[in-house]
Amino acid sequence: MQRQNAPRRAPAKRGTGALPLFFIVFTVLVLLVVSFFAFDFFGGSRRSAVEYTIGTASYKLSADDAYADGVLLVCFDDVAALCDMTDVGGSETRSYFAENSAENITFTAASTTATLNGKAIEMPTAAILRDGKMYVPLEMLTQFMGGVSITRGENGVKIERGTYNASTEDTPLYSDASFSAATDAPLVPPDDTELRKAPTFLFITDLSAYEQYMCPEDIDGYLILVNRERTIDASYVPSDLVDIADSRSDRTERMVETAEKALEALYIEMRAAGYTDVSVTSGYRSYEKQEYLYNLYTENEMKAGISREEAQKIVDTYSARPGTSEHQTGLCCDMHNLPSASQRFAEKDAYKWLIENAHKFGFILRFPEDKEEITGYSFEPWHYRFVGRYHAAEMYRLGMCLEEYVAYLESEQ
Repeated sequence: MQRQNAPRRAPAKRGTGALPLFFIVFTVLVLLVVSFFAFDFFGGSRRSAVEYTIGTASYKLSADDAYADGVLLVCFDDVAALCDMTDVGGSETRSYFAENSAENITFTAASTTATLNGKAIEMPTAAILRDGKMYVPLEMLTQFMGGVSITRGENGVKIERGTYNASTEDTPLYSDASFSAATDAPLVPPDDTELRKAPTFLFITDLSAYEQYMCPEDIDGYLILVNRERTIDASYVPSDLVDIADSRSDRTERMVETAEKALEALYIEMRAAGYTDVSVTSGYRSYEKQEYLYNLYTENEMKAGISREEAQKIVDTYSARPGTSEHQTGLCCDMHNLPSASQRFAEKDAYKWLIENAHKFGFILRFPEDKEEITGYSFEPWHYRFVGRYHAAEMYRLGMCLEEYVAYLESEQ
């Protein structure tokens, strides 16, 4: 028998428990999709900054600057400098010529088309001109450029010259950069003079009148190498010797005119920098003068009771035999601020200025401290040689002495 006063249960509603769960899952999925596209849209939030190492230069770019349309970029001007390329053209369009080659590549800012040895190549994103430098997709190097080694890590790119093909690890001679996909009719590169244009420098003083001497028109005319293996004839006398303006007060020294004028510029700038007590103590020497000096030094060494042969071995470390001295070329001079030439000059501030600036005027330190085995002579901080600014700057950049540099140039021919 039913109890009439028992409460009634409401009938159950079908399907109401599953509906809220569906909306929850749907909402979560929508949020995930929106988040994904938001990350993709604001790309930098998904990517880290990129560390670039190009030769000895290292710097970091934010993700916004390192990528364009998801494509990793690289500064091609930095790569060109690493590989000694020549770039010509204006700011918006630039052509880069590989060293010692007609191979070249051209980029135009805001354009996705590059020109490779006369052939149009489409890039995955446009070139970008930023702060005066051209940024292009990294794959333009990996796909079309030789002579460089490219290592790409998780958050970094390292670009180096290719494996050297001669010399030593301290002074490597790298393979030239090259561009593949060459056509039968490559663009004509600038002439040799343009390819080997000397760098320009800012000076304290106005040296514009001396540029023609520091950067002579005959770029290779002052690159003569004279040493024990490459001798000079006893009868050779330069035809254009002039007095050196900055010779020590008690003597008159001479030098080839172009070299002497470049030396005048060096002295004008050196005095403006505060070094006023340096003077030239020796310039051109005739074959006969060098013969006299060599014999004098030998006789002095023999006073210690040694044989002439033993004495000459000692003298050979600091004085050239007649016919092997570059003083006879009229292109070198000894200059310092001591009573006589001494390695103590290397301790002077004036020497530090010379070693950092001589190349700007076309001069090199002829017998560096770390090149004795190559030059055959002990360190001479007072002995400077004129070769012209282009070659002097190259030797300064490469860290080469004259023997190494001449061998380097001959290997490139």
